[in-house]
Amino acid sequence: MVELFDDWGVWLLPLQAFFVALTALVPLFPSEVMVIASGAMASAGLLPLTWVMIATTLGCLAGDVILYTLCRYQLVRLLYRWRWGRRLHRVMVRASIRAGSATTWTGLLLIRWIPGGRAASMASAGMMRLPWRQAAGLALLGSVIWSGWLVGLGYITGTTTNLPTWASTLTAIGIGTLVALIVALRVSRRHARSQTSVRA
Repeated sequence: MVELFDDWGVWLLPLQAFFVALTALVPLFPSEVMVIASGAMASAGLLPLTWVMIATTLGCLAGDVILYTLCRYQLVRLLYRWRWGRRLHRVMVRASIRAGSATTWTGLLLIRWIPGGRAASMASAGMMRLPWRQAAGLALLGSVIWSGWLVGLGYITGTTTNLPTWASTLTAIGIGTLVALIVALRVSRRHARSQTSVRA
């Protein structure tokens, strides 16, 4: 981790913001690992925590707004010109289906906690043509929460365990994965119960 900071220096946080934005369009891209690692690096004094949060939040916000715009104005159809675009669209559709019946502003905010939920939230908001003011609020609040959770996960793990930065990062990733799986399981069970009640 120290070597990474020494090599990239001041460019590390703008690069992180770019990759975080990219994750909105490519949910499988593991920018979360980079964000957690930056939190752990901040706990070790290698990065300023405030700037880590700013870079992460801005990247998250930019990616969310781009994804919302693509889905709201059906520009996502342009992706069908390329094989990777068709694959990306399938990933977004699956994430939106996983979101279940979350059609309210609060529901769209809550599904950000499940794996792929960030993309599902903004893609769903765009597909249902959520008004721009509400979508902007959803993206802004969601970006702050998402960034605070991941950066905080790395930072708190680093400050409480006193492990090397790489070990703190791996520990935080394990905790974050466990929490995400628990949330995803609860959401899936709730969705299954609602589907059963509708059929009944």
